[in-house]
Amino acid sequence: MISKPNQRRSVCLAMLAVGAVPSCLWAQPVRPLEIGVLPNVSARVLLAHYLPMREYLARVLQRPVQVSTALSWTAFHQRTLDLDYDLVVTAANLARLAQIDRGYRPLLSYAPNIKGMLVSASSRPVRGVADLIGQTLVLSNPQSLVTLRGMQWLAEHGLQRDRDFKTIDTPTEDSVGSVVARGDALAAMVSGGEYRAIPEAIRAQLQPVTTFTEVPGFVVMASPRLPPAQTRAIKEHLLNFANSSEEGKAFFAGTGFTGIRDAAAGLMESMDPYVEATRKGLLPPG
Repeated sequence: MISKPNQRRSVCLAMLAVGAVPSCLWAQPVRPLEIGVLPNVSARVLLAHYLPMREYLARVLQRPVQVSTALSWTAFHQRTLDLDYDLVVTAANLARLAQIDRGYRPLLSYAPNIKGMLVSASSRPVRGVADLIGQTLVLSNPQSLVTLRGMQWLAEHGLQRDRDFKTIDTPTEDSVGSVVARGDALAAMVSGGEYRAIPEAIRAQLQPVTTFTEVPGFVVMASPRLPPAQTRAIKEHLLNFANSSEEGKAFFAGTGFTGIRDAAAGLMESMDPYVEATRKGLLPPG
């Protein structure tokens, strides 16, 4: 006696043999398109921010779309290297590593550029970098371009980490503002987006000291396993999402981004001075 699954398989094979496309083939589940988003803010905030993009792509592609992140930048980048994502939205320095180490292809970049900010508590204002001597600086994302450029900026002012000041890390912006507000660190180094994502009740207790840099915005990368035709179609859909869709308007209103555009020529190569420092920063503790 032939089981029902075997009967269905036999029918499918028989129909294929005579040139017909059986409906049982169309019934196979479609693997979701997975978009990995760098956890520069909490997963709760990220998933809310990317809901309009997920819904738009699911509609135009006529397939499930899933937005994922990870618990840390290191874990996220490892998932990127493991090809767990079809598309990656990541910092430009991590994007360059993904391109060099795993063959990801740059598609688009976000506007505007990312501002690097030094932030202190309103009750304990920082007047300048000299105030950091002997103090603690909290870093929202130690592997970020903002932090790498920030350490350079402090060095240009004669301050060296672990000699003139110490740093502590936090996993997301949800805690970095609290660390400064309660006095466990004198100041924080954050991006403009991370600063906006600090809960309002905490942000009201903080004040910007200075904007010390601007670095390139996030880059959208395509996995090397994604077929070229799909890659081109997805890129076109994302440009339409950004330029002419209601979902795109909602995305920009919620995130503070202002556009999604072709990645500029030379953008990836401009990250080369940060490659080794980024690679070192992504090593697991210990």
